[in-house]
Amino acid sequence: MQELKPYALMSLDERATWNHRAAQLMEKIGGGFASALALAYFRADGTNQARILGAFGDLFDLYRNRAFKELEHEEQARQALAAQQ
Repeated sequence: MQELKPYALMSLDERATWNHRAAQLMEKIGGGFASALALAYFRADGTNQARILGAFGDLFDLYRNRAFKELEHEEQARQALAAQQ
């Protein structure tokens, strides 16, 4: 099973992608605060996104890891379907 690369080792593009996925998941399944924070992140410019990540990086880490696991489960399901055909 693969692991999500440590945030510090990700390229800028990878960070942007995973932060976006984390925010999508925060908006979808997070509580009221996490959902509101995700919306703020989406509406923020790059400077303010960095400020949000600096203040709430632990919350984004949590949802980044969860988004990674969801993606991994989806890939496993696709492989299982392909094997059945």
